[in-house]
Amino acid sequence: MNSKSSVIRFDPTAIQSTLDAVFTAVSEFKNTDAEKLRRLDEFVDPDTINQLFGGPGSSTTRIEEGALSFRYDDVFVTVTHDGWIEVVDADAFRTRPAHHRLSADARAQQSTEAALEAAAAAFAEAEEYVWTAASNTSDTELVDPLWAVVERLWAIQTSIDDLTAQSSSAEPLATRTDDQS
Repeated sequence: MNSKSSVIRFDPTAIQSTLDAVFTAVSEFKNTDAEKLRRLDEFVDPDTINQLFGGPGSSTTRIEEGALSFRYDDVFVTVTHDGWIEVVDADAFRTRPAHHRLSADARAQQSTEAALEAAAAAFAEAEEYVWTAASNTSDTELVDPLWAVVERLWAIQTSIDDLTAQSSSAEPLATRTDDQS
């Protein structure tokens, strides 16, 4: 990889699908042939990308604003509603400022409880946005997938609540988690 990140522009109304644009962006970033990349469906649902951002023959993106970020092998990929794809080296991604202006290093220095609290707040915010999108969409093909995401976010929030309850015991959460692996 030549740099820690790259950004390319793609046209969701072009013949090329968003998936093809993702493969092109990652292969250019990694300086390798797209055929040598691992299958995308090992990391994210490719149909979701096409539903949200347009696939072959689509006339526009399906979402009016927003982005989808996911880990793809040793990089993080962000696809935006307005036709941008950012590819970031995983190590660089971990150390850049997070959405809530808290760097990875600062998060690592916090207590387990503070980290869980920050995660709970982020998932609650994400759930609110997806809930609103699911409630307001008129695209029948997006309704069920959006509600499925809401349910997944609820499940994650429940898991975080469970971890928060566990972390209040005398034994540190990090030690218990490592021992259970």
